Amino acid sequence: MTGRTVHALDAAGYVRDWLAGPAWSTPCDDLGEVLDADGEPWGPGGRWVLTNGPDVAPLKQRLYARRPLVVDQELPDVVEGGALSWVAPGAARTDTGTWRRMRTGRDGLVDWSAFCATPEYRHAVAGTVLEVDQAEWRTLEVACTGPFALWAGDELLVARDDVSYMEPLRHEVAVRLRSGTTRLLLATWQAAFRECRHVAAVRVSGLPVQVVLPSPGADEYAAALAEQVLDRVAVRSWAVPDGVVRLTGPAGAALTVSGPEGAVTPVVLTEGRAELPVARLRAQATAGASVLETGERALTVRVDDPRCPVHRTLRVAALPARRAEPIGDDPAVWRDEVLRHVAAGAPGVARALARHALDGTSPVQSDLAPALRMVESRADCADFEALGLLLLLHRVPGVDESVGDALRGFKYWIDQPGLDAMCYFTENHQLVWHTAELLAGEAWPDAAFRNTGWTGRRHAEHGRELVLAWIRRKLAGGFSEFDSNAYVAIDALALVSLVELAADDEVRQVAEALLDMLLLTLAANSWRGIHGSAHGRSYTPTLRSSRLEETAPIVWALWGTGALNAAVLPATALCLARHYRLPPVVRAVATELPPRWSGRQVYRGELRFSSDLLSRPYGSDLHVWRTPDAMLSSVQDYRPGLPGLQEHVWGATIGPEVQVFATAPAADTTSSSARPNAWAGQRVLPRVRQHRDAALVVYPEALSTHLWFPAPLMDEVRTRGPWLAGRVGDGYVAVAAPGGLRPVTAGDEARQAWLPRGMCAAYVATVGRRADDRSFEAFVAALDDPEFADAADGPLVRWTARDGRMLELGWSGPFLVDGAVVGLGTDGRPEEPPLLDNPAVRLPRGAPRLEASWAGHRLVLDLGSGRRLEPASGATRRSAG
Repeated sequence: MTGRTVHALDAAGYVRDWLAGPAWSTPCDDLGEVLDADGEPWGPGGRWVLTNGPDVAPLKQRLYARRPLVVDQELPDVVEGGALSWVAPGAARTDTGTWRRMRTGRDGLVDWSAFCATPEYRHAVAGTVLEVDQAEWRTLEVACTGPFALWAGDELLVARDDVSYMEPLRHEVAVRLRSGTTRLLLATWQAAFRECRHVAAVRVSGLPVQVVLPSPGADEYAAALAEQVLDRVAVRSWAVPDGVVRLTGPAGAALTVSGPEGAVTPVVLTEGRAELPVARLRAQATAGASVLETGERALTVRVDDPRCPVHRTLRVAALPARRAEPIGDDPAVWRDEVLRHVAAGAPGVARALARHALDGTSPVQSDLAPALRMVESRADCADFEALGLLLLLHRVPGVDESVGDALRGFKYWIDQPGLDAMCYFTENHQLVWHTAELLAGEAWPDAAFRNTGWTGRRHAEHGRELVLAWIRRKLAGGFSEFDSNAYVAIDALALVSLVELAADDEVRQVAEALLDMLLLTLAANSWRGIHGSAHGRSYTPTLRSSRLEETAPIVWALWGTGALNAAVLPATALCLARHYRLPPVVRAVATELPPRWSGRQVYRGELRFSSDLLSRPYGSDLHVWRTPDAMLSSVQDYRPGLPGLQEHVWGATIGPEVQVFATAPAADTTSSSARPNAWAGQRVLPRVRQHRDAALVVYPEALSTHLWFPAPLMDEVRTRGPWLAGRVGDGYVAVAAPGGLRPVTAGDEARQAWLPRGMCAAYVATVGRRADDRSFEAFVAALDDPEFADAADGPLVRWTARDGRMLELGWSGPFLVDGAVVGLGTDGRPEEPPLLDNPAVRLPRGAPRLEASWAGHRLVLDLGSGRRLEPASGATRRSAG
């Protein structure tokens, strides 16, 4: 026994192996000392900055000055499993914990990130040991998103108070390492307002050093072999649709696997394989299932030997049931299926609504508690829950008075009193806030609302003005969060609530018209229940499996496909609608696919600082190609060369877990607190142009990219030259990159993540089907090798499609099809694109009416008045109330 494990730096010099303590947190209870809780929220010192983002950095530095890290304290020993004691920032108390082993991702970041629904102070400590045989100088580069302090031995090397949002700031310091071992301690600080990227890394420049982790009972030689074994262990698929995790790795290896609840399961890789029922690892669903609960689980894998404390973390997702095709044609059956799923699910407002609708059950406190807790604490996303509570008040008699009391004490917009980190400024939140304020004010028009002192009538007027302006902007120009597979559902929740509950005729009518348009585009931009279009905002789990999309329960309820997951409040509201009726043409567009569907959707509008925190135009040009067997979608030239956030700019879909796309990763993590991260969003946005069934993608030079291509879930996979091709059923997809693509071979992305072999960051993607291309073999054989070139102004791609079209795209210059510039009209001038253009509807920008027709059904909307003309409106067939 050597009592330690030893590790190398990675190829970039990062320390990958640490012992870390927990992230200690306390409420930010002194915000009132640095911000005004009332009055005008704007200006450099206004409370608007609490919404987070880069603008909050100066406030965080002011807060840090009040509660800085304590650098003059007794430093702890760094020993795995040992006790950790640390004086908290501001010397308010001493926090305790245990040193736990942490293996960083490929970016070297020790990660304590979290989504914090209410403002928190956070701090954390990590330690490691560097070993050299000869004393020598090294340069340490510290990367951190917040204030930090770094010690070598007992010497404080550097302390900084800089704050960033997502990108860690980098600082260098020289240190003379003595012969033998030198302990490194890294203390970090953050103030958390919603998504909190709490990360730090250390990179060593100069000759390599050895990393040592003291670990009682460990044997460094046995542990070194264990690491070699673990570095070859993989899961067959991140997505687990059948309840079984399949592990692969060195034959005969004896492992243990533990899930988040701590239960340890021994497995042996017999012939290099083992299976583990995911039910053993499944955690309970979180309370308040109104928003998405992903089902993702972190599995800790070790060699089954007490001398080997090293481990690897593999993430898998136990997926909910789904069906690919509609069953029957009775919406009442689909509605009943959704409500029974919700009634059997996690506690929350949606469950209370579903149970009452099914059998008249009165709400129980456990269903009210999650929403009330969020509203009363002013937690982020409490606006969603407030809207759910208002639906409950209208639909279920005898709701506890605590609901009304909470809603009359709530804050409904940034200009009202209160210091909180609730999000007001994204597009979906804006609508939900205005809807909740309008409906709450109408529910108690004469009552005094405690937070503002306003009457309910005044709140209703305030909400009405804002909601009408919001809806009319979207009717005219469309959404900035275009086709989000998370936030379309939230928009639908607010709009159906207005149609059902608002007292004002105009509000109901325009809400109905926009909901019709929203659901029509959801239908047109989906494929067999999968919301496979490009998205203005998305999250990694929903890009890897359509079963986790927040739109999935909606499409189950409305056209009988999709999936039933935990994002159920929007679907529940639609199921319980008494006045809103889905136009039959929407269902037909979703379910009656022609052999080929080419669609386009062009959104343009203006962001306003008072609601979006930006003042600039927004625009997106979404293309969709659908056949009965495959789908390809992209957004054209969307802010190329600029930093991304959560955009999904292109993707091909041939199955519920077979969505193919590439990103330029901004981090190694897939956490939603990193925006962008490894797979959702882009470090730098590419140029993407699509022509029917083919898309060309080019990135700036020297940018690292990767491709998500889940080969284990495909029926057949082939490579030929630069091409990687896959088949699911009768649908085909192929992607080419310079030099071809090589798979990641271990971990939870094995043979799902692929890396270009060449240096040029460019891709060609195309889809096909048996009916058009005959066999999969013929499809692959017909793929011409693209020409990837490095032009003077950046990458250039030329490709001849299977039907002879010549496509060309460079980093600059126009997109060419057969030598013609795409986007020029017949007069040689840039075209004026329509708002919508597909086989069911053509809507020129500024047209007074939307007229959609498909499979014998029609929808006619008067966009000026916001009225549905055909079929009959449900928003105007009742008296107010």
